[in-house]
This record gives sequence, C-alpha cells and structure tokens, in this order.
Amino acid sequence: MAGSAKTAKVRLVRWIVALLGLAVLFYFVPLFHVAPLRETREQSVDAAFDAAGYVENFWNGPLLEASREAVDAAELLAALQKDPSAAAKRYGHRLGLGASSSYLVSGQGQVVAVDDGGISIALSGGGPPEILIETGPVFGNAIRDGSGLINVSDFANAQDFNALSAEINRRVEEQVMTSLVAKAAPGAVVHFVGGVELSDSSGTPAMLTLVPVVIEFP
Repeated sequence: MAGSAKTAKVRLVRWIVALLGLAVLFYFVPLFHVAPLRETREQSVDAAFDAAGYVENFWNGPLLEASREAVDAAELLAALQKDPSAAAKRYGHRLGLGASSSYLVSGQGQVVAVDDGGISIALSGGGPPEILIETGPVFGNAIRDGSGLINVSDFANAQDFNALSAEINRRVEEQVMTSLVAKAAPGAVVHFVGGVELSDSSGTPAMLTLVPVVIEFP
C-alpha cells in the first residue's frame, strides 16, 4: 500500500510539473492572438490600396503632361480608316494579350447635337459628327490604358489595378461631365482631351467614343 501511494504521489507531481511547463510555454508562445475588432479593422484599412490618392496624383501630374502629347483625333481617325492594325501599333496602348487598344486623343470641334445618347462633335465645320461623348455612367479603362502610363505589373493584384479605372471614371462623372453638360449646346466650340478604347473587332470606325479628361470652351 505504501509503495502504491508513493507511486501515485510521484505521478501527481509529474503531472503538475508538466502542466506548469505547458502553461509557461503557451504564455510566451500563444497558439493564437486575440486582437480587438476595432484594431483589426484599422489595420485592414491602413493596408488597403488608396485608389483615390493614387488617381489624385496621376490626374494632376503624369496624365496632365501626357494630355499635351495626345494624338490628334482627326489624325487618328484617318490612320484607323487607312490601316487599323498599323494605327493601333503607332498610337495605341494594349494591355497584355487583350483584344482592344486604347488611345489618348485630343482635338477641337463644334457641338452638333446634345441628346440622350450624349454629345456629338464635328471636327470640321459642317461635317458629320466624329466624336461622341456619352453623358451617362462611365465604364471601361479608356483613360487608364489610353495614357500608357500605368503598368499592371506595378500593382500587388488585379483588384487594385481595376480600382484605378473605377476611381478615374468616378472623377470624370463628378468633375468633367458636370462642366460639359452645363455648357454644351449645338454650335458651341469645344476643346477636348480624353481616352478612347477600341476593340480589335471594331474595324474602321467613323466616330470615336471618348471619355473626357479635359473639356474647355474657348
């Protein structure tokens, strides 16, 4: 009996020592860390891509500079009608293996129509409209890709890259389109700079659908 009691006592001491050892181990090397929900959310926000800040710098810096070198709209149309493939290589920007080319375009013309479809502009007096600016919601990547200044490989993921287009398009809707719609009227002369996105299947377009960056009424 005495031997059994002694053995049980030794086992109990060993269990206590083992439990104390595990407690010390878990204290210094915890299996998980409990963080306040607010702290976790703040860290997530800090780590998120700041699309608005990026576009602010891009819009007022590199894009403004590139706008001064944009291809003339009449020149681009003539080149597209002559040889779309050659025009795309000379003036356009293509994203990877995509099926479209984008351009940064400038020009001046006369507003010939303002309707639900948008604002139509003729590049030459009395001629047919060759530029269409749709005044509804803005979609696509015409400005982001047309500038040729933003490389997808510079971003951590495609989500951040696509967020740029969404932010650029929001800026166009809230700032550029507001001025355009307020002042555009048939007969008005307008200077424009903007992005144009053309799919490979579009052939030789007679009209360019433009997403404006700059709108001025001289």
